[in-house]
Formats: sequence, structure tokens, C-alpha cells
Amino acid sequence: MMRQKMNVSATSWCAALVAAAWLNGATAAPAPYPPPNVQRNIAYGPDPAQSLDLYPAAPGAHPLVIYVHGGGWVGGNKGGGRRIALALNAAGYTVASIGYRLVPQSDVAGAMQDLAQATAYLQAHALQLGIVPAHFAVMGHSSGAHMAALLGTDQSYLRRAGVDPAKLAVVITLDGVYDIKTNVTHYPSSTRTEVFGMDPQDWARYSPIDHIADMTSHPLFCPLHEDHVQRFVEQAAEFEAALTQHKEHFVSAVAPGLNHGQLVGEFDNPAEPMQAFTLECLKKAVLF
Repeated sequence: MMRQKMNVSATSWCAALVAAAWLNGATAAPAPYPPPNVQRNIAYGPDPAQSLDLYPAAPGAHPLVIYVHGGGWVGGNKGGGRRIALALNAAGYTVASIGYRLVPQSDVAGAMQDLAQATAYLQAHALQLGIVPAHFAVMGHSSGAHMAALLGTDQSYLRRAGVDPAKLAVVITLDGVYDIKTNVTHYPSSTRTEVFGMDPQDWARYSPIDHIADMTSHPLFCPLHEDHVQRFVEQAAEFEAALTQHKEHFVSAVAPGLNHGQLVGEFDNPAEPMQAFTLECLKKAVLF
């Protein structure tokens, strides 16, 4: 498998992607805001936090993108996926923005189990929800990007939930965390210590880079990071190096001049690269 490195700072590259998507019928007029057909607070588990918002692209069956919100594992909510969902709806993708139990109500393992359980629910109800069941994508920002990457690399979460990991076609991560040891020791904070503790075995357990060697299914990985926060630049470099070492297929990108929050806040801005990069990654994946 080959590694492809993109620098998405080139305006012409972004414009070409958007034009190609339009010519292929992948984009449409902006969705109404708020979307009239959003299905909010669909329960996939007994806890109130175990719910999702579904943003259908249009009537009929469409490919599914599962979005995992950020918030440092202790905050945030599924409403944080709205801007990304609307942008992807316009390109023909149905989006499920997942709510999950946060620390300290649960731990990271519990949050990951929630994500896998939500995925299983969406697979089981694909026909009723207008979802193409063959494959799906998972996407996240910040701590949500960490969870998306861990779902793609530690495939035991999906297996325990009854989902075939081979159905996960692409993992798209915006400013993700991939090596917990580096994240905790290079950039110490009370929140990171609360979430991950100080046991190196737990750090490895929750580090996507430590599970790549054991993967039996091989989704396309698409990490994108900004160049404003060194922590995320370092994390992306480590992840890309690990993917390269294990010959996994990935496409990476940099969004220069943006800060951490703008990767989501400016996602639907055609002058910025995130949406075009995401659509390109979805197109590269199987059946997307």
C-alpha cells in the first residue's frame, strides 16, 4: 500500500476538487438550515447520553458518515456535528452525529463502547434509516478524532458490538490524538491525567498507533491537522509514521493558518480545505 501526502494549502487544488465534485453530481444546493428532516435524539442505548442525531441526505438510501464530536473526552455534545453534517448532506452523505458518555460518567473504554454500539444500531436499522449498509465512514474532531482512529485501529470494539470491521471503509480525523503517552507526557494537564491516568499500559490501550500492527481490516486513514497547535502537529507526524511503518494506506493534509476550532467552525467554508479533503477521502474509499 502506498502513502500519499497532500498539502491542501493550494487554493487551486481545493477549487479543482469542488469543481470535480459538482460535475460528478456529488454536491447540491446548500441544505435548508436548520434541516427539516433531521431526526434528533435517537436512542441507541438506555442511558440518556447514548443517543444520536441523524441528518439524512435526501429521500432514499445514502452512504453513512458517523461523526464523533470533540470536547477533551469530558465535554462537548452531538450538536457539534451539525455544521459538518449539513455540508456532507449537500454532497449526498447521510450523517449520524453520536452522543456518548463522557468522563467522569464513564471512562474512555465506555465512550468507545458507546461509539461501537451506536454503529451497530445504525447498521441494524440501515434500511429504515435510509442508509446504504455495505460500508460506512467514521469521522471525528480532536478527542472525537482520537475515538474515530481508535475505532479503526482497535477493531475489537466493533467486533464486540457485532459489526464487521471490514465495513469501515475510511477514517477521517481532524486534529486527532493518536499516541496517548506523548499527549500526556509532552503536554501534561489535569484533564488528560483524569481521563487517561498515569499507567503506561492504559496509555497503550487507548493509543491508536499501538493497535495498527494487529489490524485485520484496513480502512483508508485520512488525518488532517492545522499548523497552529504544536501538539496536534506532533500527533499527526507520529500517526503518519506508524501508518507508513505498517504499510497502511492513508492520505494526509495540513490546513495552514487555521486554529483547532476552525477545522469544524470553517468546515463549510469553500475557501478552506477541510470539506474538499473530506469529500476526496470519501471518494477514494470503497463504494463511496
